[in-house]
Amino acid sequence: MVWNLEARHAHVITVAVFSTSGCVMSSSLATLEALPSVVDFYAQYWNKRPFLVRGAIDHAAMDRLITPDELAGLSMEETVRARMVSRQDWTCQFGPFTEEDFNTAGKPPWSLLVQNVEQFHPDTAMLLRAFNFAPRWLMDDIMVSFSTKEGSIGGHVDSYHVFLVQGQGTRRWTVSREPVIDEAYIDGLDLKILKDPIDGNTVEVTSGDILYIPPHFAHEGTTLDDALTFSVGFLGPKLSELYGAFGQHLADHEALDHRYVGEGLNADCASFALSVDAVEALRDHLGKQLSTPAFSEWLAAFFTGSTNEDIEQYSERGAPLSLAEFTEALQAKGGLIKPAYVKFALTPSSFPSSASSYSLGFDGEVFDINDDALAVILSLMTEEAVTHEGTPALLHHLDLLHRLYNHQALEFIDTTA
Repeated sequence: MVWNLEARHAHVITVAVFSTSGCVMSSSLATLEALPSVVDFYAQYWNKRPFLVRGAIDHAAMDRLITPDELAGLSMEETVRARMVSRQDWTCQFGPFTEEDFNTAGKPPWSLLVQNVEQFHPDTAMLLRAFNFAPRWLMDDIMVSFSTKEGSIGGHVDSYHVFLVQGQGTRRWTVSREPVIDEAYIDGLDLKILKDPIDGNTVEVTSGDILYIPPHFAHEGTTLDDALTFSVGFLGPKLSELYGAFGQHLADHEALDHRYVGEGLNADCASFALSVDAVEALRDHLGKQLSTPAFSEWLAAFFTGSTNEDIEQYSERGAPLSLAEFTEALQAKGGLIKPAYVKFALTPSSFPSSASSYSLGFDGEVFDINDDALAVILSLMTEEAVTHEGTPALLHHLDLLHRLYNHQALEFIDTTA
């Protein structure tokens, strides 16, 4: 099945200004020679400033990413969240789509946006390895958009961090110089499109370029050639989401869900009055659980829950292995690997008396990790093959690795071939 969504490439000429420090600058948008170090990223850019890196992803890696035809096919699946936006009237149509939808999309510029592509296309998930300097535990998804020439979703503001990796084709981006405080949107549209043009820096990007945009920086992309863009989003929870989810966790664990019994109340609280002391006591009652091991363990689980309720990527294997079968297979194949689409979250124990030094979150579950197992987990987090020859401790933690494997957090990799 061919959708005739082939990209065309164009040569791009850009103008930049050099600062006295040697960094290429374009007002608030920094153009870097390479992705920043971990220290520089958080000190200079995270939540602070957009940047552009030319050719940050090599051609070999870009060639393995999802194609326009594959993206169109993926948007037809029931469990996939997909949208199609027409620039002619800014209407938004939701999937799953059919072949007829693409045949009738017509000549006006349009864009197809598909969420959670890393869960369906493992080679695209490998793109995440380029962002280990960012907090991978906050990674939301890789959204991939295909747009025809002049396609756009309009000027907008996001509340999350996004790395825009350009795939096939060429796009022009305008990024505001400062965060937008009071957004004003065009009334009566399906999309939240800014009413006023963006006052900012304009750049053209081609395959392998990465544009980082912090939250609340307005931006607008326009396709110059039929193009793919890979949006790697990092999304933090709202306060209400943290309260709600932790409250549900307490409700699910009766031993943690302590009832307020009014201890310490006095005559000032008679009738309908809450004294100052009563308010403080209730505040303390709410906060006590935040100082327990239960809270840090819960965080590890919370940040690895699925952002798409329709995806059950990490359910138990259809044919789980026994511990003996797992051990035999590991010794035969030689190694394990954590796929890039698998999200881990590692939280240290806040309590020296705890038997476990860390909690490992995966798919909303928690695994206790001691100091000996930590080195193995950190090796797996590199998403390279971990062998029992290179990491002898691998064979000392078979029970933990067996549980992770049966839950589809790890895969065998044959290092003996």
